[in-house]
Amino acid sequence: MISLVANVVILCQLIVLASVPDHVVLKGRLMAARYAGSSEEVAMTAVYCFASSAGTGSQAIGFRTWETHPVGWYYLPGGAGNYSIIFSNPAGFMRPIVLTNQFVKPGDVVDRKLSPVFDYGDFYEGAWDTKAATDYYQTFIARGTSITQVGFKLATDGVDGAGPRGQNILISIHEKGKGTPDKWKQVGPAAVVLDVDCGGPKNYWWSGGWDSGQIPTEPGKTYAVHLKAETKGGSFQVFWRADEDKMSDCYRIGQDGKAGWQGHKMCMAVGSDCDGLLIPYNKRVQKKFVEFAGFDKSWSQTYVAQGRGLASVILYAATSGVQPSIMKQRVRVSVRQGGPGGEIVGTEKIAIGNGNYTGDASWGVFGVSFAPGEVPLEPGKTYAVEFESIENYDTLHGFVNIKGMVSDDKPGFNPYRKVPPDDYKRGTAYRKCTDKQPFDLDMQIVEYRSEPRNSR
Repeated sequence: MISLVANVVILCQLIVLASVPDHVVLKGRLMAARYAGSSEEVAMTAVYCFASSAGTGSQAIGFRTWETHPVGWYYLPGGAGNYSIIFSNPAGFMRPIVLTNQFVKPGDVVDRKLSPVFDYGDFYEGAWDTKAATDYYQTFIARGTSITQVGFKLATDGVDGAGPRGQNILISIHEKGKGTPDKWKQVGPAAVVLDVDCGGPKNYWWSGGWDSGQIPTEPGKTYAVHLKAETKGGSFQVFWRADEDKMSDCYRIGQDGKAGWQGHKMCMAVGSDCDGLLIPYNKRVQKKFVEFAGFDKSWSQTYVAQGRGLASVILYAATSGVQPSIMKQRVRVSVRQGGPGGEIVGTEKIAIGNGNYTGDASWGVFGVSFAPGEVPLEPGKTYAVEFESIENYDTLHGFVNIKGMVSDDKPGFNPYRKVPPDDYKRGTAYRKCTDKQPFDLDMQIVEYRSEPRNSR
């Protein structure tokens, strides 16, 4: 009921904004084919959308694709200009989408349907393996140079049916070699999906990720995604679809030890660096909102660039219970060369919050996008992404939460730490952008692979 009321309020606000003559609207649906060749589509829900106009100091517009009717819907009202837009759910399986050079003039309403790109994408849930298995290998043909996301959905977690328990699942990628997939060489490290629990309404999509370059692949070659329980001998069952196409078959090892090709395609999504983007700093463990880093006005995170320009940054964070909702708060995002204290590189932007609000607690993300050329990067160099609250006495004073608690007028936010075993070995977090911390911030950085160019 709370989410429905919130959606109605948001919709009313958006309608009012859209009625202003000088405003523009970027809207549409985020959809994918149920499977290759299918006319049926499935919605990509709970995906964050951030649009930023070109120029220093521009403030992002934020949204999150709807999970209610119309599912997959996004709506971004703003002023005329040239926008860059990021669509991403760092904790999910969807490969980010970045739109650049979205020129809109006063009064424009741009309505478009977008579809993510997958190396392999099958979202059929109408059938499942009727017997437990310890290992599943889903083959696919690589489109990109590095796998960054894998998502899957199980029919049962293999532990206690619809009960409260789950088990960790390991995801690994294997390059085609001699023999069956269980003999193929593993490429890069395995990803861990924590507490996979498929009971009743908890039957979610589960996912794991990697930074660009951790799982190198060669376009056109065959690979396999391997799912197995972290506990030796653990079993589970997948959703799948009968299909005679042998180019991407499923190989299964049953709990009884019997193995073989199945003539089925698993319910699974695989995303890669096949779209001109790189993700040098990814959210590699799906679980989120676990441990706070600490409330402060500013934070930064160092990392090593792989691309030629910054495309977007999404940071998981919460705001104080005596502050307005995270959706009404903003942080300045700067990039410094060499680390905290270094010179600012390119254009600074204002990130907007998007998330949940209960009246006395608010959590979600801060997100922002950049146009090609606004923040030029040099591959192999270290940079610090800096976040600083721009809220002040005027924006915070007088706020009273649902419990009657009055604002303390202190600007700041509380980012989340990466969830173990996820970490980033080539950088670290800094509190106040000066105090080095023994952990990394839970966030995602997307870059443009090639030399940045932008229309004027």
